[in-house]
This record gives sequence, structure tokens and C-alpha cells, in this order.
Amino acid sequence: MSTNALTQLPQPDGSPIDPTIWLQLKQHINNLTTEQRWWLSGYLAALNHLPLEQQPAVLNNPAPAAVLTILYGSQTGNGKTIAEQLLRQASAMGISAQLHSMADYSLKKLAKDQWLSLVISTHGEGEAPDDAELFYEQLFSKRAPQLKGLHFNVLALGDSSYEWFCQTGKEIDKRLSELGGDRFAERLDCDVDYETSAADWISSTLETVKPELAEANNIAPFPVAQPLDQSTVSQLASKEDPQTAELVTIQKITGRGSVKDTYHLELAINPERIQYQPGDSLGIWADNDPNQVAQLLALLNLTGEEVLTFKDTKENIRTLLLKHIEITQVSKPLIQWLAQAGGDELIQQAASDHQSFIQYVADRQLLDVLSAQQSLLPDDPGLLLQQLKGITPRLYSIASSQTVHEDEVHLTINLASPSQSGFHGLASGLLCNRLTEGDELQVYVEPNRHFKLPANEAQNIIMIGPGTGIAPFRSFIQQRHELQHTGKNWLFFGNPNFATDFLYQTEWLKWHDQDVLNHLNLAFSRDQEDKHYVQHEIQREGERLWQWLDQGAAIYVCGDANRMAKDVEQALLAIFIEHGQLDSTEAKNHLTHLKREQRYQKDVY
Repeated sequence: MSTNALTQLPQPDGSPIDPTIWLQLKQHINNLTTEQRWWLSGYLAALNHLPLEQQPAVLNNPAPAAVLTILYGSQTGNGKTIAEQLLRQASAMGISAQLHSMADYSLKKLAKDQWLSLVISTHGEGEAPDDAELFYEQLFSKRAPQLKGLHFNVLALGDSSYEWFCQTGKEIDKRLSELGGDRFAERLDCDVDYETSAADWISSTLETVKPELAEANNIAPFPVAQPLDQSTVSQLASKEDPQTAELVTIQKITGRGSVKDTYHLELAINPERIQYQPGDSLGIWADNDPNQVAQLLALLNLTGEEVLTFKDTKENIRTLLLKHIEITQVSKPLIQWLAQAGGDELIQQAASDHQSFIQYVADRQLLDVLSAQQSLLPDDPGLLLQQLKGITPRLYSIASSQTVHEDEVHLTINLASPSQSGFHGLASGLLCNRLTEGDELQVYVEPNRHFKLPANEAQNIIMIGPGTGIAPFRSFIQQRHELQHTGKNWLFFGNPNFATDFLYQTEWLKWHDQDVLNHLNLAFSRDQEDKHYVQHEIQREGERLWQWLDQGAAIYVCGDANRMAKDVEQALLAIFIEHGQLDSTEAKNHLTHLKREQRYQKDVY
């Protein structure tokens, strides 16, 4: 087992160690060499044989030390990555630091901190990411503590193509100041191509706090980390160091006549580098369609051999367009740049009104936009490149259990609708339309600690996953069935039509017949005159669902964040009021209680 794999293990049942301390231990152990871990194990074993009065004074009476608390709230893993980079660099500089997800940190703890660096993304239309939701609510409650004495800075992540760019970070930054916190640096707002800005922010942060937190008498809880021996330690794949996977199976699982093109894919993986748990996502690094790149080069009157610099990469422009530049998603900054240059009426509207922008880019990619604005294209292609963003990996919920499929990972993917020029989405076009069995691609696992099966194998679970939101629940059931968990399982699934869109129908019905899946509720919206969605099935099952929750069941929601997840939440609140005899305030508090107990978890996008 690799060192990184060790630190992804959950805390063992019955462990006497406080969960917060357990997280810190895993973070520090991950930074130790094999030799250092053996030394530490022997040192701790020796301490257990010493009388208390003979143990080192630092252990008996630890002196309070100033520490940089690093908090992150992350929907897709980018915020976590930046926070981990900050921790590693702080350790290398001798700065005491501790790293926590906002899901695991309370305001009571924060009120005792002196130094804070907070990395937070904005999800959907200005909302906090799932793992920061409760922290956000506490921060803005009337009972939030004063934070005088706290020195803080904030890095906000977002997408400038959304109306509420970096909104959560802006709000948290303002609120920390209102509660008495003192900024030691101004907030930094980062777009999707955040790497360079984030690296500068990390360096600036550490240079600022170093005089306060790296004094000689500031005792670090563990030795400063040394680089891992790459020759002897197998590393898990990461966003920065992905692993090659082979596409071994691709099968369309929606029927003829369906309004959706949904595919089941199976990838062969190296289990030493790709390790996942039910609820995790697979990151896909995809190249752009060569045919689309060829059309762009022709439109720009370029051969493709011209050498240009994009961000920090100097390459010929064909390679840049294939491997580095995002051409399937059109950003708002590009539209605004074209509008300033004198774009047509549609461009002007899209630049000035967010809803017009959403409608304009719904069926357009870069090729479509530039084709309609050829008179605005500059003679210097470098000027255009400056307005474009870099390719980012796409994340897909994993649809298999590695307990069952050790050297495989399964995905459930909708092929995105084509643009006006006929090209599909970046990753879905690659996976479902351009690759064939035997082809290879670059992948890594993005863990999701906040969308996990309950530790108690006897706990009942309720799964709500319409469309491709079914993917993680396939992995849930595979895992529970293989490990013979005794908890009951209940699935709500919806899609347009029963005849063409019942994804994995044979498997679900088999599991239902075997009582592995104890209840199955289906909502096919277009099979009747009135649209019928999963939230309607939830309301219809209100009494039994309340009983399950009242008896300790956990509920999971996966799929569309903008409509489905919100409609499901409203349906649950209505059930709490009708069948739980709660008023509206009590119903909301009960939902918050379920979140705190990790009995209400979401993986929405």
C-alpha cells in the first residue's frame, strides 16, 4: 500500500483518537519518509514504557504555539489542492500549520485561532460548496462568536462566466472582518485557471506569516517533512500526475428514440495508482477534437506551426489548441472582450446581461462565436489567446466499487448536445464519441469525504439519483452487497421515459428481487401528460420516508444542483412538516441536524 493510500483510510471504528487529531495525524504522516515513520513508531512505543514524570516536558506540558490554521471548502477538489499546497510549503519553511476541511471545523475553534488562511470555492449560483455549508450557516448566524485577535486572508475560487463570481469567498471575507477579524492581506479572487495566481498567493501568505509563526520557540507537532523517496514509494495518481487508463468497454445504455445519449464506460486501471471508494469521482484530462482545432486554425488563417505563449506554456499553436486551451466552453470575459471590440447585437446583450449570456453560450463553442465575429479577430493571435482559459479536468461520479472491480473503474456519462458547428463537450465528446475500445486516456481520483456510505453497516440508506446521478448509487449497492451490509437500501430514480431511459434496469431489478435493494421508486417524467419527477415520488412516500429517517437512515442526493436538488430539499421539508409535525423553522433545523450528523449528503453539479 502506498503512503498516500495509507492516509486516505478512514478512522478505524472504536479509535480512541479525537477525529480532528486523527485528520492532523494523517496529514503529517503523509509528509514523512518511511524511515521517519519507523523512527516515530519506535519513539512513541518507548514513551509508553516511561513513567509520566520521566516523559519529555513538551509532552506533559505542551507550550501553546502560534499556528496557521488552513481551512478549505471545495466542491471539485481545487480548493483542497491549494490548501494542501499551502500546508506543504508552510512545513518546508518551518511554519507550524494545521489543515482542516470546513466541514470538520467549528466557529468555536476558530474563535481561539490567531492566524487563518481560508480557501473557498463558490458553487452553482453563488452558493457555498457542500462541505462548507454548515460552517457558512454558523458564520452568518446571530450566535457567531467575535473573532477579535484573528488575523486572516481569503482566497476565493470561482468561474467568471457565472453571475455570482467568487460570491461565497466575498461574503466570508466580509463577515470575518465584521466579527472582528483583521485581514493581513486583501482577498484574492481566482478564475478557473487559478494555478499561477494561487501559487503567488501562497508565497505571499507565507512570507507575511513567517515572522510570527516560524520563531525558534515555536514547537512544531512533527518534524519538518522530507521529500518522499519516489523510487521506493508508489504514488497515487493526482491531478498534477495522472495515470494512464485503457478504455475497455463502451456501451450506450439509453434506447433508440431517447432524448438522451447515455453511455456506460469501463476503464482498466492500475490499482496501485488508482484507488477509490464509493462516492469518489474520476478526473479526466481530455484533449480537444483535432477536427475542431483544424477549423479554428483555418478561421484564424494560421498554419498551426506558429509558436506562441499561452499562460506559462510556449508551444506551436496547434499543440496549444489541442492540449492546453479551452475551446468547448465560452467564457464571459471573452464575450465582454468581443463586445468592447464592437461585437454584434447578440454579443452586446450577452456581455451586459447574465441570462442573455447563458442563452447565447448554450449551443455555442469558441468556433461558433469566432465564426460570427470574424471582423473582430486581431491580426496578432496572441491577443486572442490572452482572453481564453486553460483546459481543466472534468469530474465524473464513479459507478463501480473497487471491492468488486479491483482493476476497473466504471462511469455513466451523458454525451453533451452538439454545438452549432456539430462538436460535443470536451470530455464527453472524447469518451463517448471519439475514443474506441483499446484507446488510452489520463485519469486520477478526486476523493469525496463528504459523500460516503455510513460507517455503521446496519444503517439504512435512501438514495435519490435521477439521470446520471444514479452512478454513485450503483457503486454503493455493489459495495454493500459484496460486503454483506445488513442495512436496508432504498432508491429513487427518474429519467424521461421508462422504455428508453431506465439506466442499469437489469441490475436494479435483480438487486430488488434479491432484497439487496429493498425499495425502488421510479419517476419517468414524459410517460404521462403531467410531468412526474423524483420529488413527487418522495412526497408520495412521505410517511414511510419520515419513518426511515426517524429510525436513523441516511439520505443521499446526486445530480443536478440548480433544479433537482433544490426541489428534493423542498419535498423533504414538506415531509418534515406534514409527517414529523414540525413547523417550518423546526423543519429547516431538522435538515441542518441531519447534515451535521452526516445523514444528509449531496453530490450535486
